[in-house]
Amino acid sequence: MKKFTLFLVSAFLCLNAGAQELTAAFGASEAMVPYYEVGWDSQTEFNTWTYTSTSSSTWHLGNPNQSFSTIDSNSQSSMILSYANGQYEVATSPAIEIRDNSQLEFYCYSSGIYLVWGAWKLYAIVDGGSTLLIDQFIWAQDNGYEGPSWERFTVDLTAYAGKSVQFSFVYEGDYGEDEAIDGFKIKEANSGDDATINIKEGESVHFIDMSTGNISSWNWTFEGGTPATSTEQNPVVTYDKAGSYSVTLTVGDGNTTATATREAYVNVSGEAPAANIGLPDGAYQSPWVYMFVPVNVPLTFKDASSGNPLQWAWTFQGTDITTSDEQNPTVTYLEEGNYGIRLEVVNDMGTSVFETVDDAIQAGGEQEIWNIAPEENSNLTMMEMGWYGNYAGTNWLGMGEFAEHFAAPLADATISKVNIYFGKTTAVSTDADIVVSIAAAGDDGMPGEILGSTSVKAGDLAFDPTTVNATEFIFDTPVSVQAGTEFFAVVGPFPNNDGDDIAILLCRRGAGEKCTGYHFVYDEDSNYNYLETGTWYQNNDDPLSLAVAPVLKYAEPTAIGTVAGDKQAVSRTYYNLAGMASDKPFDGINIVVTRYSDGSQSATKVMH
Repeated sequence: MKKFTLFLVSAFLCLNAGAQELTAAFGASEAMVPYYEVGWDSQTEFNTWTYTSTSSSTWHLGNPNQSFSTIDSNSQSSMILSYANGQYEVATSPAIEIRDNSQLEFYCYSSGIYLVWGAWKLYAIVDGGSTLLIDQFIWAQDNGYEGPSWERFTVDLTAYAGKSVQFSFVYEGDYGEDEAIDGFKIKEANSGDDATINIKEGESVHFIDMSTGNISSWNWTFEGGTPATSTEQNPVVTYDKAGSYSVTLTVGDGNTTATATREAYVNVSGEAPAANIGLPDGAYQSPWVYMFVPVNVPLTFKDASSGNPLQWAWTFQGTDITTSDEQNPTVTYLEEGNYGIRLEVVNDMGTSVFETVDDAIQAGGEQEIWNIAPEENSNLTMMEMGWYGNYAGTNWLGMGEFAEHFAAPLADATISKVNIYFGKTTAVSTDADIVVSIAAAGDDGMPGEILGSTSVKAGDLAFDPTTVNATEFIFDTPVSVQAGTEFFAVVGPFPNNDGDDIAILLCRRGAGEKCTGYHFVYDEDSNYNYLETGTWYQNNDDPLSLAVAPVLKYAEPTAIGTVAGDKQAVSRTYYNLAGMASDKPFDGINIVVTRYSDGSQSATKVMH
């Protein structure tokens, strides 16, 4: 019995000697220090890597549609690859000695839709052998990636500590996707007691578990962060408010727990606000004015300022309320005309003003409308799809028609014509009719009932490479669009005989951003011949807006009483048709009674 007891004690001691002590420790990518980095910002830096090519297109310096300077303001260029036929393009780093607790980080810009035809794979090369780290196509499928946008990739290099490693991007495909790679860094964790993270408001921290032991659970607490807690091993947390915040991690192995806390680990700096005004619901963007709004309809202006302002001072022209300190005030334009607007925002770090010229906002009347913001005007481009043709133009992919979606007007309106801005108008089929229609949105949200149509011959499309001229598609009778009715401007089909090359200008955006462009794809029979039937799709794979601009005119406003001069409005009361009063509009028809500083008043009928 004594010998058996000694055996059990010895066995227990041996088991515990082999077990790893449970400790809690953590770091963050933002607390890591890079010891190798390349940004491809010069030919000298580019030449530190080696490149091989099998096609006319190879890795080179350049910038994609969205420069990497949006991520790193110091970036000059990126490593670029343009798609071509029969590609096997390789970019390989020099040998790098990998340190303990290292991580690889880089960014890539591409679209997800064409990766099935060509994508890169990233390999680690050690002692002549290679290991696949990331397959871009599989990554895109797993993450539902659409793009184009800069996406951050990270790879844990713990397994390569103490080894000499080369990293190789291998792109293979036929007419796949343009690629851009930048911000390539190998970093080691700074886990010392003096390690801190310094970020700005709205930025995120990528935490890294560095605990030891047979860990089965992680419980994080993030003071001031979103989310405030997490059970993930390596969570990502966003900090929206300035301050110094602690982080706590408790790990467990099913029997015991260990806790680590870093006080004032995340330091978030505030910044002075940047004033900006968002588009009110029901207002339209236009090529010619900052925004186009109806008369006698309440509009809620949106504060779109960055930097977490704490105070707001609005100044309006032509509205029932001339000033407001609300963040998102509601006003009504009283008469047709052109007006300015001013917003001043303040926080503890400073003050910022957004102010337009006096004729920037058009209230009532007639104006071109489109879905492209003023700051996007310089980004107008075409989407060329190689030998498949053009998106929003001549193509050989069975896309017969294209459509641009528009929000419902807040007041009854008519459309006299549609102005379309083309980037290419080469037509051998000069007599082909290019049809433009206004269609109401159907119950499925796609183009439905045709409200009116017109056409222009392909040979008469306007194009001037030195300026932006529109082709006018004029309706014989203006098309009526009722308040509350969403509508589409539908264009096509386009001729696609040999030599036809037509394309509408458009504004492309990143994954998940605004998309108002749609296309109609014909069905095919068993012999791949196109049928007359088909399906409408919103182009969420490549979010965009077409440079298609209906000319919309609001119906004459209906008013009761008069509005006199420039006297100041001091109050406003809303009445529904049952006579109930409120300081806010009712849904449906409202009678708005405005009282002025001289004691007079006016009443106006509006729809909300």
